[in-house]
Amino acid sequence: MGNLFVTNSKNSLSRGISAVLIGSVFLFFPGLTIRTVIIIIGAFLLLNGLFTIILSNRKKAAILNGFLSAQGLINLIIGMVLITSPTIMVKAFMIFIGIILLLMGLLQLAGVLGTLSRSLWTWIFLIIALMTIACGVFLLSDPFKSAETILPFLGALLILNGISELIMAWKKRHQPNIYKGSKIQDIPYEEV
Repeated sequence: MGNLFVTNSKNSLSRGISAVLIGSVFLFFPGLTIRTVIIIIGAFLLLNGLFTIILSNRKKAAILNGFLSAQGLINLIIGMVLITSPTIMVKAFMIFIGIILLLMGLLQLAGVLGTLSRSLWTWIFLIIALMTIACGVFLLSDPFKSAETILPFLGALLILNGISELIMAWKKRHQPNIYKGSKIQDIPYEEV
């Protein structure tokens, strides 16, 4: 079960950096409202959709054109909906963020429970996982009331989660490759 939640250090690194950057924006820009965040996400999706459609029409592969065009069209539609009706989307967004935080905390908790006796860091990761779960439950219990006041707290939580991902990626990268007490070595081979 412990191997199921082993993280890829490259993915952990990119997730950690993204979480720290987004969390910093949420935490250090106090005038930022959730409505503004919804409009910005809509604008990004709109631009992504436009670029995807343009790039899909320039590629030679006919099989991929349909998929890339459909993805671009879906991104355009979602981006337009987010930009044109951000107030309605705020309520749905808070429920969505609550579900994501709950799932993220549960996955982090499952990954940490197998390694609790190894070091002090795992207890810190356990506390972060429990805080993430608590935040997700809080958002799901009252998503409409907490829409405007949750951004700084969500930013701090994302920064903590990103830092824990970066630490886990660093520890995974510097962990020795040992299998059954022997160091693993790559050996060149030749196919016959």
